[in-house]
This record gives sequence, C-alpha cells and structure tokens, in this order.
Amino acid sequence: MKRPVNLRLDENIIVTLNQLSKELNITKTEVVERALKLFSKTKQKKRNQLLEFAGILKGSEANKMLNDIQTNKNSKDFEINL
Repeated sequence: MKRPVNLRLDENIIVTLNQLSKELNITKTEVVERALKLFSKTKQKKRNQLLEFAGILKGSEANKMLNDIQTNKNSKDFEINL
C-alpha cells in the first residue's frame, strides 16, 4: 500500500519530474520510485566495491556482510573467513 508523502522540491526538479513522467508515460510516483531505486543500487555497488578493494573481503563476502547489516540493524554479528 502506498502512502502520500509531502516534499519540497526545487522548481528545476519539478520540471524534470514532469518531463520524465510525460516522456516515459508513467506517473510521477513511478519516476521518483525508479530514481530512488537506481540511486540506492548505485550506492550499494560503490560500498561493496570499496570493501572488496580494501582486500579484506571477496565481493560475495562483502555483499553478504552488507546485506546482513542492512537486514538486521540491531545485531552486527557476522563471520569473516580470512
């Protein structure tokens, strides 16, 4: 179920939102949802690459660790096989 949300956006962003909605023939809600999902996915990929680059974890291990942290924010227990 979707809930209404109030936001204050810069006029240029509103124009862009309206244009994308018309060009893609989707609702403004869908434009915002897609943009947020893409932004989140991009940030997640960068975090994973940073841990992998550090040489401590393999890519799959970094993905699992970050997923565990995000899934259960109260418990940070995880294992690393070095």
